[in-house]
Amino acid sequence: MGDLKVEVIGAKRARTRKRKALPVGRWVRAFLMRPRLLGFGASVAFFALVGTPHVGWDYECRHHKSHGQPCHSVSYCAYYGVQGRRVVFPEASDQCKVITLLRPQWENRTALSH
Repeated sequence: MGDLKVEVIGAKRARTRKRKALPVGRWVRAFLMRPRLLGFGASVAFFALVGTPHVGWDYECRHHKSHGQPCHSVSYCAYYGVQGRRVVFPEASDQCKVITLLRPQWENRTALSH
């Protein structure tokens, strides 16, 4: 009874071919599978494209106003935020907002201060 030999006939060989993912596809899949990384990437894209929050601090009216009257037209609006003080020159009919989103300034900051 110990001389039996077992042999499989007709079974197909298992496929061992693996798809090789492109490096970009692997990074995209890894990025999408991690919700924290996806949220961080979305917030970075939002701040780079739309802007960062800034708080209105100072403004100057175009015309002299009497005590108690609101300013209807401003010369400039000064905001403080992530990149420090930023001055915005709105159109003639625009008002200064209390909180606004301003795009980051990517150029050299030392050249702007002189």
